[in-house]
Amino acid sequence: MQATMGALAHVKVHYTNLNEYIEKNRNVPVYGAFLEGENIYKKHLTNKGIIVMGNEGNGIRKETESLINEKLYIPPYPPEHETTESLNVAVATAIICAEFRRNAMGS
Repeated sequence: MQATMGALAHVKVHYTNLNEYIEKNRNVPVYGAFLEGENIYKKHLTNKGIIVMGNEGNGIRKETESLINEKLYIPPYPPEHETTESLNVAVATAIICAEFRRNAMGS
């Protein structure tokens, strides 16, 4: 809470069953971060969708993974460097959101 510098007070938080929410919104793509996904920088990203991020140690739950129809991967940089198994979920989320934003702006 303190790390948000007060920004959390400006966000509407809703608690719901994720799988039920995804099932009710099947008209939009459901994106998830996976080591075996498509390179996020080469993938066409839509301007609407649901982004699912998993636990850093265990990833996205298997029952939720089955509902994801667009698997994304954040490649290492520089490309010839080996990558670690996973990024911090906050960092990975920021990278994915930034790429969606960049695509929406037509860059």
